[in-house]
Amino acid sequence: MSGVRSRTLAPVYLTHAMVHLAVGLFPAVLVVLHTQFDASYALLGGVFSAAMLVYGFGALPVGLLLDRVSPLLLVRLSLGGITLALVAIALSPDKIWFAAGLLLLGFACAPYHTAALTLVSRVSGNDPRLIGHHGMWGNIGLAGAPTFGALLAWAVSWRLPFACAAGLGALLLVPLCTRLPAMAAGSRTTERPAATGERDSTDRAALALVLAITACLGFVYRGFATFLPALTAQRADLIPASALVAGGLLASLVYVTGFFGQWWGGHLGGRRRAAWAYAGLLATAAALLAAAFFATDVALIVLLAAFSFTHFSSQPMDNTFTGRFTSRRRRGIGYGLSFALSFGVGSLAAWLCGLAADAAGGRLQYVLLPLSGAALLAAALAVGLALLTRRQEDPPGALHGAPGESDDLSG
Repeated sequence: MSGVRSRTLAPVYLTHAMVHLAVGLFPAVLVVLHTQFDASYALLGGVFSAAMLVYGFGALPVGLLLDRVSPLLLVRLSLGGITLALVAIALSPDKIWFAAGLLLLGFACAPYHTAALTLVSRVSGNDPRLIGHHGMWGNIGLAGAPTFGALLAWAVSWRLPFACAAGLGALLLVPLCTRLPAMAAGSRTTERPAATGERDSTDRAALALVLAITACLGFVYRGFATFLPALTAQRADLIPASALVAGGLLASLVYVTGFFGQWWGGHLGGRRRAAWAYAGLLATAAALLAAAFFATDVALIVLLAAFSFTHFSSQPMDNTFTGRFTSRRRRGIGYGLSFALSFGVGSLAAWLCGLAADAAGGRLQYVLLPLSGAALLAAALAVGLALLTRRQEDPPGALHGAPGESDDLSG
């Protein structure tokens, strides 16, 4: 039978877009909430950090469940919980209930990435192209969130984008629950590891370096995503609109380049010496963030867009390396650790970057400095990974799946 194709996984990809849309709404309306709740950036960032901490470390136990529970079942439960959390946020009567709704959203999002990437990795033979396609759809949600949130909040209220996103989540549950019945059959495939050339044991040293890089990149991503709309509104006077709308539109423009970065990274991840390309991407990302600190207007948007392309190019590679250095049997645990570190450590970025901005008198370009430092550390670790694995040969079929791979999507 033919291998798994992207269109087969479309409902899962759309759910990835939904996850990032839901999480991206808070940064999209951050400017409004700053005034609405009369709260500092550090306080708002701290609340969001708490929600993202739940999001991140909630992924860890999910990895332990995936030998016994279908990954698709957890994806479905995650989307249902996200929908309910968005309703709770939209209806929250005050900032305490709003914070509680955000925490619920973090809890609901927690299972998604571990379950979905385990599913995609298993059924595709750890194909970096399909992992990249999964990431591309996440970028669609990420790119849409700033404009979606800003325009609806500007037109009516900050509550409206959360309510509309809840409606989208409810609609998406239909194909997710009806179009992929084979995926829910179980948590294990009938393939033997030898059928796809995937490894039978975990390379602990290489995996430890990949996980350390993942933690650094999680910090970079969360800090960037939290403050991007507000930063562009403050530093790029390019659109004759309110700060809320201008920031949303410019942030969406920046994220669009990340979509193409995911595609490129999916192809880079399948090449030999991919670890050296990985290190180069991360070093470039650090340099772009440092340069953006000094930029305004068009130069700022160009540098941020270049960073977005570079950063998101590294994501499929990161996920591919996690799968490559983890045994098939422990793949769920590997992704659980990966996302616990990525979103768990990353959750601190919203608070720490908020402190940096407040200490600088509200000048949001200062959030870029700790992010640049974290990206530089990730690049150094990636050089170590490249040196450690330089003599390893890619196992046959491990990157793109083997001919005759089963089309049974039991996950």
